[in-house]
Amino acid sequence: MGGNKMKKIVLFITVSVIMLMAFTTTSFAQLPLRVVVNGNRVNFPDAEPFIDDNGRTQVPVRFVSEALGAEVGWEGSTKTVTISQGDKEIKIVIGKKDYTINGEKNLMDTEALLKEDRTFVPVRFVSEGLGARVDWDPAVRTVYIDTREKGDSKDDIPKDGSIIEVDGYLVPNDTNIIIAKAQESRIVDTHISINFMRPNFEKQIEDLTFALENKFGKDIANEVRKHVEQKKSRWHYLPEKYIYVEETNQYIWISESITEGIPIAIMVPGYVPDTSQYDDVIVEWEN
Repeated sequence: MGGNKMKKIVLFITVSVIMLMAFTTTSFAQLPLRVVVNGNRVNFPDAEPFIDDNGRTQVPVRFVSEALGAEVGWEGSTKTVTISQGDKEIKIVIGKKDYTINGEKNLMDTEALLKEDRTFVPVRFVSEGLGARVDWDPAVRTVYIDTREKGDSKDDIPKDGSIIEVDGYLVPNDTNIIIAKAQESRIVDTHISINFMRPNFEKQIEDLTFALENKFGKDIANEVRKHVEQKKSRWHYLPEKYIYVEETNQYIWISESITEGIPIAIMVPGYVPDTSQYDDVIVEWEN
C-alpha cells in the first residue's frame, strides 16, 4: 500500500475519532419550531407557534388566514373559531376537543387555546380539515404542510414519475440517487449519493436539487447543485464543501470526490465540524 494512501486512511480514522469525541448532543428543543407551507417557511412576526401539553403544534389563528388562505371568524360569546375555505367550514370552540367539519362532529386529542390574548389552533387538525397534507419532522422541529393538489405545482414537481418520500426527502419514484438514514451515528443524520456510473447523471442532479429544495429551500439546493455540477466526468476531481443551513442549524457535507461517486452527508442538527481538518481526507462511503 502506498505511503500517501496509508497516510490518508490513518488521517481519516483519526479525524473520525476526533469528530466523535468532540461531538456533544444538542437538545432538539433548542431549535426553533418551524412551519413550512408548500416549501416556504412561514414567518410569525407577533405570536410564535408552540407545542402544547398534548404534543401538538399550536399556531396563531392569523396563520390560518394568511398562510392557508382561509377566512377566519370569531364569536366571542361562545369562544368559537370558524374557519372557511371553499366548500369546507371548520368550527372549533376554545378549550374543547370536539370540533365540526361541515357540521360533522370530530374529535381531536388537544384543544384550541387562548394565550396572552391570542387565539391558537392546532395546526394539524385545521390543515387536514381543509384538505392539506401535514407531516412532522422531529429532528428539525418542523411542520410541513402541502395544500397543493396533484398537478397544481408543475414547476415544483419533476415530470418523470410520481413523487415518493425516502427517509424524509421527496424524490421522483424513478430516481437513481441513493438516500439512506444514518444508522447509530451521532454526527451524520442522512447519507445521499449521486454517481456517474448510474444512468442519467443529469437527472440525478435534478432529483437531488428537488429533494434538497423541499427539505431546506431553493437557495441551499442551488448552492449544492452549483458545487456538484463542477464535476464533469467520472475522474474529474471535486473538492469537498460544507454548506450551512441556518434555519435547521445543520451542515451539508459534500465530500471530496476523485472517482465516480459524490457522497453527501446531512449532518445532525447542532453539530459544528472543524473544516480545517479535512484538507487531505477522502471519506470512504459506498456509492
